[in-house]
This record gives sequence, C-alpha cells and structure tokens, in this order.
Amino acid sequence: MENKNEEPASPEGRPESKVGRYLKYATGEIVLVVIGILIALSINNWNQNRLKEKKEIQILKSFEIQFQDDIAQFDQSIKFYEAASRSIDIIFHHFQQNLPYSDSLSRHFYISTRFYGDSDLDNNVFESLKSLGVDFISNTDLRKRIVQLYEDDDEWIVNFEIVYRDFLFDASKNIFNTRFNNFWGGNYKDLTYSQGEMIPLDFESLKTDQEYLYFLRNQKNLLGWLIYKPIEETKLKMNGLLNDLSTEIDRLEKK
Repeated sequence: MENKNEEPASPEGRPESKVGRYLKYATGEIVLVVIGILIALSINNWNQNRLKEKKEIQILKSFEIQFQDDIAQFDQSIKFYEAASRSIDIIFHHFQQNLPYSDSLSRHFYISTRFYGDSDLDNNVFESLKSLGVDFISNTDLRKRIVQLYEDDDEWIVNFEIVYRDFLFDASKNIFNTRFNNFWGGNYKDLTYSQGEMIPLDFESLKTDQEYLYFLRNQKNLLGWLIYKPIEETKLKMNGLLNDLSTEIDRLEKK
C-alpha cells in the first residue's frame, strides 16, 4: 500500500527533503533579486550617463555661444586698433610730405594713442566647466584645446595688451609731456572715444624729432606684434574649435 507521507524521490532516487526544496527556492529568489539589482544599477548608470551627456552638450553649446561673442569682441578690438594705425599713417604722411598743421591732426594724435583694454576672452563658461571638472568634457582633444585657449592664449592676449598699454603710458610721461599740450584731452564721458585731442606744442619740430619718430615707428610694429598677432592667432583657433564643437555636439545628441 502507497505511503502518502513519503517524500518524493530526487532524480538520484533519494527522497527530497523540505529543507532541500526551500534551499532551491531561496537560491532562486536570491538570484532573481541579484539580477533585479544589477538591472536597476544598469538602468541607473545609463540614466546618470545620459544626464551627464545632456549637461556636457549644454556646456559645449555654451562654449559655442561664448566663442562667437568673443570673436565679435576680437573684431571690435581690431577695428579700434586699426583706427589708431590709420591715424599713425596720416601723421607720417603729413611729416613725409611736409604738410602744414591742420586742426584735424589733433584728433589723429589722440586716436593714435588710444588703448582698448578689453581684448581678452570672457571666462564665465570656462569657470563653470572648472567647477564641474575639466574632465567633464569627454572628448580629450577638445578638452585640451579649450583649456589651452584659456590658460595660454587668453593670457597671451592680456599680457601683450598690458605691454602695449604700458608703452603708451610711458610715452605720456617721457615723450608726450614735452611735445603736446596734454594726453587724451577731451570729454572722458564720450563713449565713442573719438572726440579727444592732443595738440602739439610745435608741429614743425615734430617732423624731424627723432625720438618722437622712433616712438611712432615702434608703435606701428608693436600694434602688429602685441595686438594683431595674439588676437588673430587666437581667433583662428577659436574658429577651428567652433567647427569641432558642432561636430561633437551632433555626435552626443545622436547617441
């Protein structure tokens, strides 16, 4: 007669205990829990990566806007200094052609010595990146070039413009003081910086004044080396970065 209380036989022919069945069930539950945790972690990591990528895209787009603004600022700076260069040429022309003094020259003496002083980059976006960590930009080439732009090229522009400023201020104390009635005469409230004047004390003697002529020739050279060269080379790098930023943003948005 069959014993209803008899444990069912295992595949090996031995009765399977309740403990064995429980252990199998518990093991299965643990495996399911572990799998669930791993899936949850994987989803969480994916979500975190997507959030990081969205933030990275936002930072890169901010650099795009900032670079465009900085390039516009560079163009304004170059335009400002080109006006100074043209005024120097006009002064030289009057000297070389032995032309008489005209009142318009007082404005050219003034324009030739103006100083812009704001040719550098805006660092707001870069400071935001540094607060996140520069490694936040995953593209190592872009990251390196952006860091170099702000830590090297921006310093180059700033320092060289300061050298040019000091060159002018030194001349105001050692050259202009004995040759002109004042330095940057006019209304300082004029936001166009175009209405000032510097009236020479003896225009005719300036034509053969070797110290002043030496200053003018140096000024033309320094405009090239200290102003145009740093700005133009940095602008070229920024235009290249703008192209590569656009490519990187497209890549991240399509992931």
